[in-house]
Formats: sequence, structure tokens, C-alpha cells
Amino acid sequence: LFGTVGMQKAGHAGFAYSTALKSKGGEWTFEDLDAFIANPKGYAPGTIMAFAGVGNPKERADILRYMQTLADNPVPLPQPAAAA
Repeated sequence: LFGTVGMQKAGHAGFAYSTALKSKGGEWTFEDLDAFIANPKGYAPGTIMAFAGVGNPKERADILRYMQTLADNPVPLPQPAAAA
């Protein structure tokens, strides 16, 4: 999944994506991937993804940071919002 950020959702040739994921459209963002990893069926109701998700936000952030390190042209990670 490395290099996913910035790629078209359901756009990898040769993979049988569910209609639910195909209907999402657009490109993957860190926020979209975070939501999908947290709850695939909540992100794309009707998805055929059997994975239940990762509920822990720190674990999801670790997954996204790891994926970013493997990308040939990594998209910069979002910066934390400034404290009010």
C-alpha cells in the first residue's frame, strides 16, 4: 500500500475493487486512509474488505507513517493543528 496517498481510489489495475470503494472517487489522502484503516465498512459501506479496522489512532498514525517511508515519492505528512 505504500505510495497510496495521492493515487486514485480503486485505481490499481488488475484488482477487483468493490462497487462501494469505486464509488468513493477522488484520490487517497492521509485523512481518507486513516478513516478507511479505522473502519473500512464505515468508510465505504458495502465494501468487500473483511478487515475490521484499527481502532487505536496512534497505531493508525504509525501505519501511515510507515507506509510513507516506503513510497518512492512520499507525500509529506500533514502537520498537527496549532493549539488554540
